[in-house]
Amino acid sequence: MLRYIQSYCYNLGGEKASQSKHLNYVDGFAGEGSYDEGIGIEDFVNESNFWKRYDINLLDTDGSPLIALKCAKGFRAEERVNLRCLFAEANKRTNQKLRENCSAHATDLDLKIYDPQPFSHTFPQILQDLNGYPTVFFLDAFGVKGLSFEQICSIGDYVSKAKGELFLLFHNVAVARHAGFLTTKSDNERMKRTAETYMRNLTTLLGPNSDQEWKPQWEELKDQSQEFERWALHYFVHRISRESQFKGVATYEIKERYNDTRPMYSIVACSNHPWKAFGYFLNDFFVDEDRFLFYEEDKSKRNRNFLEQKWNQQVHQRKVDAKPEIIKILNQTNRQWKKLDDVITDVILALSTKGFGLGFLKRSDYRIIMLELFKERIIQADSLGRNNVPKLESKVRIVQ
Repeated sequence: MLRYIQSYCYNLGGEKASQSKHLNYVDGFAGEGSYDEGIGIEDFVNESNFWKRYDINLLDTDGSPLIALKCAKGFRAEERVNLRCLFAEANKRTNQKLRENCSAHATDLDLKIYDPQPFSHTFPQILQDLNGYPTVFFLDAFGVKGLSFEQICSIGDYVSKAKGELFLLFHNVAVARHAGFLTTKSDNERMKRTAETYMRNLTTLLGPNSDQEWKPQWEELKDQSQEFERWALHYFVHRISRESQFKGVATYEIKERYNDTRPMYSIVACSNHPWKAFGYFLNDFFVDEDRFLFYEEDKSKRNRNFLEQKWNQQVHQRKVDAKPEIIKILNQTNRQWKKLDDVITDVILALSTKGFGLGFLKRSDYRIIMLELFKERIIQADSLGRNNVPKLESKVRIVQ
């Protein structure tokens, strides 16, 4: 979120006709605003020349609300844009802690923290307070309860007119756990009511009447590890793509370590301008996130070693896996001349719908694959640069 807020504000904040001097950041399930333990943000900040220029004291324990406020402080200092921060937190005690954590950083900033109440009660007020400005929504309901498919579609309606993105966390494991109540056997009436509530919450998230589809899928897939949660994520993304006003939806698995075989969460990113938001900003951001997983600490927690060989092995294997799919995509979409840089974006967006996800490879890696395809005479170019290979500005197409 730190990297995306930065790019979002630099892209949409300003004096041009396509820009706005005011932008919104909405955190719908804000929590306390900070963590007890570090989340790794210092790894990124210490490698970023941009953030070293600003004396805003980003801490490893900062949660998304404090990250947003500190970004807003930096943007205000350079008189670029006014980032308006709108935070909601339903739990009364947590809401009070959020206010305490934000108070030290909110001087002269445009901040609103809503009273503690369910998000469904706060959501209409949030929409009114956006004032038609471009908005990034970050919704981490930390489970299944609290967020409805209709609210997601309402956000899609808003950003289709005002610009912006929605990031929400899809909790893979929690989704499977909620579906599991369908086959839980109990004669206890309280347990039955609990099961009905959990299943209703899942249906509310996945969309109206989704129980008619997810229940048979659970019966079929419940004994196959992770298959239901994969199906549910695909179903969820497909429905958002089909039924909302978002122009693009993509996903990214959040891993705890590089060899994690069952990520607990996936980011679902929804945009009114996916070509730039996904193909340029998010794709390479997510690759960098993956790369941080390949740092290993020793027992003292003081020395960190980058597992370069394992990282290179992963990148190589991903290139091998992606190449045949890219050829299929080009056969479908690249029969007319098109700038190579734009074709790479098309490939990234197409692969994100085929189970590869954003951040599978960097744009530079996709360019290497495209140059291999040129040398193999699978694609052709209208002009060449150095070393007799296409430039990013060269127009290319699949060989007919």
